[in-house]
Amino acid sequence: MQLSDFDALGDFAPAGLAATRLALTNAKTSLDAGRIPIAGAAVQLDPDGGLRTVTYGCNGRIPADGGVGYPTDHGETGAIRRIHDPTQWSWGRVVFATTLSPCVMCTRSLIHLHGLGLRRIVVAESQSFPGRKDLLRPLPGMQMVELTNADAVAMMERFSRTYPWDWAADIGEVPPRHPLPPLSPAALVGVIRSGAAVVSPAGAVLARASDDRPAHGGNPVFAPVIRAMGLAGSAVNLREQVVVVGGDGVLDVPSLGLSSIGAMELFRPRALVTSRPVASSVRGLLEAAGIEVFAELD
Repeated sequence: MQLSDFDALGDFAPAGLAATRLALTNAKTSLDAGRIPIAGAAVQLDPDGGLRTVTYGCNGRIPADGGVGYPTDHGETGAIRRIHDPTQWSWGRVVFATTLSPCVMCTRSLIHLHGLGLRRIVVAESQSFPGRKDLLRPLPGMQMVELTNADAVAMMERFSRTYPWDWAADIGEVPPRHPLPPLSPAALVGVIRSGAAVVSPAGAVLARASDDRPAHGGNPVFAPVIRAMGLAGSAVNLREQVVVVGGDGVLDVPSLGLSSIGAMELFRPRALVTSRPVASSVRGLLEAAGIEVFAELD
């Protein structure tokens, strides 16, 4: 990998190279530890020409600490979750690199950063997974460098051969058991009054989360739904579970959050249940992903 591979970024080519190298290094570290070799990193080019690391992170489905795993941490969302306050960075001067083409959850998280000024993204490889780059390319001012990095491809080939179930689970492709127990939305809505929860069809709360975005500069990966789905742990097949959302007001894109919408599109829980009205924009995206929406239940 050479600086010339990033010529399309102009003056930001050194930041693109640095971010991609950092992401690849962390992906290799993850693979060597028996974890998923997908990582993201962001580097800022300062006006004086210096480079500063904004963040980096790795896929969290297979945990590093022997815990239950955090399946909504992909390379990109894991990196974004390490940013205490995204508003403190000059995103117009940042290059975000990912070792693998971003899934819909990570794509929608990057779209949030685009709203803060992000205009430069590097994808090290898309051969192993096509992702949703189609949602990123049309964004105003977006510059994308799309590589076929041999190291990134080799890491994913090695991982997917060794851990096929984890790879399938990571992209929401482990089907639910059949038949699933019957669903009683009206009974489920009462399990939580604020925030969000992942609940079994029988009503057992598997994980719950509050909205921590206000404490993190609006960081979308701290929204309650994506947090609850992460806290449910990697052993849970989210396609068998129900996401319950509490609170007041219309459940629209800003209140739910782009990362949470993407997480549900990717992992496709059985249903979204809420006592709140759901905006047509949100309902359309979720139903297109095959998720039932039960709204305005008390």
